[in-house]
Amino acid sequence: MDLTQTQFDIISSDLRTIAQRIPLKWGHVQNNVYDNELKRVCNIFEVASLADLERFISGFDSDHQQYYLRRWFVLRCADCDEFLFYRNEGVEHNPDPYDKKWDIQINNTIRFDVKGTKIPNCFRYYYDGVQADPRGVVEFYYDYQSSGVRFDMQNRLFIVHHSLVAPERESGIRCAWKSKEYVFSRFVKEINDIHLISYKNQTAGVIFLVETSKGVLKYKISGLDTELQSIPL
Repeated sequence: MDLTQTQFDIISSDLRTIAQRIPLKWGHVQNNVYDNELKRVCNIFEVASLADLERFISGFDSDHQQYYLRRWFVLRCADCDEFLFYRNEGVEHNPDPYDKKWDIQINNTIRFDVKGTKIPNCFRYYYDGVQADPRGVVEFYYDYQSSGVRFDMQNRLFIVHHSLVAPERESGIRCAWKSKEYVFSRFVKEINDIHLISYKNQTAGVIFLVETSKGVLKYKISGLDTELQSIPL
């Protein structure tokens, strides 16, 4: 979905509204069975407001509704993240919404598929090491993916949301739009100075957004910053 500023304002507000309602876990691995059931009712990629989504999924049981709520949340967060990138000078958004090879192109050179994510559970106790050197977790992201048909190998930019306060707060970090706007702009401006990660003939970038204490968000652009950085108010 290619957003206008008005659409971004509406959707980003809806996402903040439901962030605390989003289950920490999928309940089910993202799967084509549930996705295909929803296709009989609507195209989730075109549902542009929370009110519309809730109307479309009202006939499903609570298990399906929670799955679709999280599915929509993740999709629309991705749209908003991409918007905050392609509003920067020198960034092109892929004009083909069905092309899964890339979402943004920076300075007519490098393309990325933008992936909002979190530190996998098996790495959470090694947070310090992951932040210091994310290569291991990047390899995990590439090697262990959901059961849907949507994945392929491509350059990826991982936006990693992590809370040192409580894991359930990570959905709220995904909606830290003003902070993301600053961090993504810096990533674009300094792209030529960032040491990116190579794996399986692909190139990956990593941005950490970390809640270090309640309400305090810091960030790190891997390959550029040596430690967490403060975000100007």
